[in-house]
Amino acid sequence: MNLLNKISVWFIAIVLLVTPISMYISYISIKKRLDNVEIERLKAVNTYVAAQLKKGETPEKTSQGLPISIRQVKNSILPSNNPEVIHTCLDDKRAIRNECKIQINSFITTDNKVYKISSYSYITSTDEIMKGMLNALFLKIILITVIVFVTARILSRYILRPFHHAIDGIYQFNIQKKERLELLPTSTNEFKKLNEFLQLMTDKAIEDYASVKEFSENASHEVQTPLAVIQSKIELLAETEINGQQAALLTDIQNSIDKLSRINRSLILLTKLNNHEFITNEELRFCRVEKETINAYSDHLILKNINLNRTCERDVYVKIHPTLAEILLNNLLSNAIRHNLKNGNIEIVLTKKFFRICNTGLPPDIPTQELFKRFKKSNQCNESIGLGLSIVKQICEVNAFPIHYDFADGWHSITIYFHTTENHQFFIPTKAFNETVLAMENA
Repeated sequence: MNLLNKISVWFIAIVLLVTPISMYISYISIKKRLDNVEIERLKAVNTYVAAQLKKGETPEKTSQGLPISIRQVKNSILPSNNPEVIHTCLDDKRAIRNECKIQINSFITTDNKVYKISSYSYITSTDEIMKGMLNALFLKIILITVIVFVTARILSRYILRPFHHAIDGIYQFNIQKKERLELLPTSTNEFKKLNEFLQLMTDKAIEDYASVKEFSENASHEVQTPLAVIQSKIELLAETEINGQQAALLTDIQNSIDKLSRINRSLILLTKLNNHEFITNEELRFCRVEKETINAYSDHLILKNINLNRTCERDVYVKIHPTLAEILLNNLLSNAIRHNLKNGNIEIVLTKKFFRICNTGLPPDIPTQELFKRFKKSNQCNESIGLGLSIVKQICEVNAFPIHYDFADGWHSITIYFHTTENHQFFIPTKAFNETVLAMENA
């Protein structure tokens, strides 16, 4: 529920709570006022009649045919409650309407005689007043509800327009374009503060992004240059006369330089992934890239005598940047080869729902999910720099692909799901791997 509807509902709830209370108070006040007005009027009538009687007028002439009763009372003592008020409500279901009768009895003494003057009148009953107020309440609530929801949406176009514009601007904001966030001017203090904060935040983000990107590019360039110089010097030194011990030292230096170059390239790639520099709206034919990657590593498979079994559906399209798809598959396949056993096996399954690669290997000495962290390495290969799976994990996060790493029965299994709504059932490889997968997909 959006903010406008919440405010409207709260306002209607307050009206529904307050209105019955105010209606009851109004009912008591109106009823009391009507009774008092009628009682005072009847008292005034009785006072007038009493004055006429004291002047010597006869009762028949004084009443003049009005609903006034004048009769002599035998008791010469006046009652303490003079005048006497009698309130009687009639409840006759056969009558068109129920009414309440108010009767005023006044006692006067004239010529040593006590007269009782009675006058009465009918007023609307309590039920009739309540029915009228309930009808008015019902119409009032309907009118308030309609007016609130209609006027709220009309006012929203003007009052909340800067807020909606700011939300749309943040949603469309792209830090890579280095364009400042344009916000609508507003006279509302809260929206002014929001616009100032958003403007400051986005400007700072653009500035920081530019600084980090410049640093990473400069660092990459500055590091690669001395590495290239060192490598060229080593090559020149290797062409001179050296002994076996010196050759071993040069080999160690060369390996360290290659490792440092890989670390540098991997860290630059992770920085670009964090900055979301690989954005695409097109779907890639993932099965083609997967097949090309396998062909590129065919020599490595032969060299290590690894048997590879592949199960792939046709026309598998995935929304991912082509560069990221190549890096993802290269890292996964190279890891499966590097961390595999000699004469080992690799199983690859590609469907429209997921990609899975499994390889035989030694059991890891740390939890499998820990291997996705940077510079986390297991005991399987000392040549690894500990960034391959971290890059894989980052690529999956950028594309919102759930990924899971599992080890069971001597098999390492990494599964990437292309749809986040899938009910993931993690797979443990068996001897009948291909048959199990095909049966599961065809089910």
